[in-house]
Amino acid sequence: MDSQGRIQCALIATASGHIIYERFYERFSDVEKADIRSCFQRTQEKLMQNKIECTGRLRSAASVAYIQGDLVYHALGTGEYDELALSETLRFVASALHDVLKKAPSETVLLDNYARVCIVLSEIINEGILEIVDRATLLRALKMKGFE
Repeated sequence: MDSQGRIQCALIATASGHIIYERFYERFSDVEKADIRSCFQRTQEKLMQNKIECTGRLRSAASVAYIQGDLVYHALGTGEYDELALSETLRFVASALHDVLKKAPSETVLLDNYARVCIVLSEIINEGILEIVDRATLLRALKMKGFE
């Protein structure tokens, strides 16, 4: 977990804690993945009490949880991907999913459109590096891939 300047993990879960989407951009052992999930769970518990964005730390990495509707977006990052950058990234992911799916993201909507969710997230975060942060650029990139 000593990589610098990368988003190490992104996860979307329900408010009750069921994981809908999870992507690790670094090679982690099963024990490290369990630690990350545990960190996200602790952060999500604080988030549910406060109903605001929450941050945490896992070793040298920043952890951020952002709630929108009945979904909680999580990210873990190092280096330039600190709490502020991760927060902005998660807000953009939530907004992008709403734009692409043309519905408010929910567990049912994400599961029904899982392939689109994966493609949207891979366009935004490519191998742990934030690639697209502009709505128009994202929509153009998705249109080139055959998504309207």
